[in-house]
Amino acid sequence: MLGAVVMSTLSGSRVRANVRTGVPGLKSLEVVPGLRITPRSEWGGDLRPRRKMRTEEDVKFLIVHHTAGPTVYSPSQVPQLLRNIVQFHQSSTKNWPDTCYNFFVDQHGGVWEGRTGSLERPVRADATGGSQGFAQLVCLVGNFEEEQPSSEMLESLARLLGWLSRLYDIELFQNKRVTFVSRGSNKHARGTKVRARPISGHRDMSFTACPGKNVYPLLAHSIPARARRFAATLV
Repeated sequence: MLGAVVMSTLSGSRVRANVRTGVPGLKSLEVVPGLRITPRSEWGGDLRPRRKMRTEEDVKFLIVHHTAGPTVYSPSQVPQLLRNIVQFHQSSTKNWPDTCYNFFVDQHGGVWEGRTGSLERPVRADATGGSQGFAQLVCLVGNFEEEQPSSEMLESLARLLGWLSRLYDIELFQNKRVTFVSRGSNKHARGTKVRARPISGHRDMSFTACPGKNVYPLLAHSIPARARRFAATLV
């Protein structure tokens, strides 16, 4: 049902001026009451994927990342920050077809579609250190190993995770575990059976500090609880 809501917004019936990001001229979609997302077409539609995007057929959990880049920026600077990330991820350094993240959340509470097509379907992602698969990736714009996330960012993160949990039927109780066979990373070799929390951090899947010491502990209780409360409001 929630997927149908996404498709109806993509038809244009719910497109409104984006007041949340504060970027003049951009429009966002109200995917559900209380959550607006700026589509990729609004801020980077000209940055085409280099290869065909694959669908993630079995989404079991959600992973939180951070960009490890600038944490202080104005709302109007966000689109260029995201464009820089796409171009870096498509460069020879990473050689991914598009940005590896399905969605971004900025310090001002703006939510952005990342990897092309992620508002339409679960697009398979990539990740530094290797992608486990079976997940959708949400990335916070900033370096949260060094800085603190804003309250607006955390609220939007929780709402986005809550919406995604309903979209892909994921129970957000962190004492439970989802299991899958790894597709390969520098932490979990290909073929290894992995047990993961419904909301995991990048560091759970690969050897990295991501999403930073100031965000990772929040994934244990507070963010999942807030995400569950928001998900409970969706019908």
